[in-house]
Amino acid sequence: MQNKMCKELYCQFLLAAQSNFTMTAMAETLNTMAHDKINRWAEETKLTPAILWEYAKHLVEKRPGYLICDDTVIEKEFGKDIELTSKHYSPSDGKYVNGINITSLLWSDGESHIPINYRLYAPKLDGKTKNDHFRDMLHQVRERGLRPKAFLFDSWFASVDNLKAINAYGWTWITEIKKNRIINHGEHLENVKIPEEGLVAHLKGYGWVKIIKRVVKDDCIGYLATNEISLSANDISQGYAERWEIEEYHRGLKQTTGIEECQARTARIQRNHIFCSIVAFTALEAKRINEDVSWYEAKYSIVKDAIRFYLKSPTISLDFA
Repeated sequence: MQNKMCKELYCQFLLAAQSNFTMTAMAETLNTMAHDKINRWAEETKLTPAILWEYAKHLVEKRPGYLICDDTVIEKEFGKDIELTSKHYSPSDGKYVNGINITSLLWSDGESHIPINYRLYAPKLDGKTKNDHFRDMLHQVRERGLRPKAFLFDSWFASVDNLKAINAYGWTWITEIKKNRIINHGEHLENVKIPEEGLVAHLKGYGWVKIIKRVVKDDCIGYLATNEISLSANDISQGYAERWEIEEYHRGLKQTTGIEECQARTARIQRNHIFCSIVAFTALEAKRINEDVSWYEAKYSIVKDAIRFYLKSPTISLDFA
């Protein structure tokens, strides 16, 4: 057992933990390292998104894939005094919740979920919007030489500035756009008839795009657009469907690594916990890819032998007399 605190040990704890992911639980489990030592390491260490690439690049370089961007909220329901937290709308909850907003960049071949970058929304500290972070991460992807089959994101990130930035890199993008976007000669998208095969139109402030109409939940009409006008309506629809991989990633990240469970108040500890949670998930994803086991099976396998050993010689009696 390691006696020196480091990010690898913390990541391994997050992998092994089944329900309690706190530093207090880690200290109690190790029984050889005080909570203060763990907390001091987390306060003094600086783990940044750039380091994540060192873990992810070996998985990414093995396969072509889609680049997918979306954000989610790391909820802190009872942590209003935790740094980095603020109110954010949560689509899954249908309301505003208190938490830390994280914008994730995922690489996927249609089945894999490989996080390659992320940013935490903290405008009071860095003065950046989520769109600023979006473009910063794009620049890093380009510098690393990645060429996605397509870049997928929802309407929140479909600003003209973002679309132009992606186009400047020569990448294909597919996104959802809102019904009030202006096309052609000042027409609102919702008022334009879109044929089944799609419509090539001029998007205000950007240029020529291809737009298709689709039915989303509750029979509402939605619109998808791409800068690759040669794509068929089916290609656009199927391509955008791959965006669901990032929804699965965020769900798996929250359910397997305790990313929401850190109780520390300081921003630095929260940042380091988030970083280690993402690295721990990447390890689970690598195991899933290589051994064809689910994230949950991989975690349970860590404690299965301990349960088997206990059942051979239980220490809790069922004899209540």
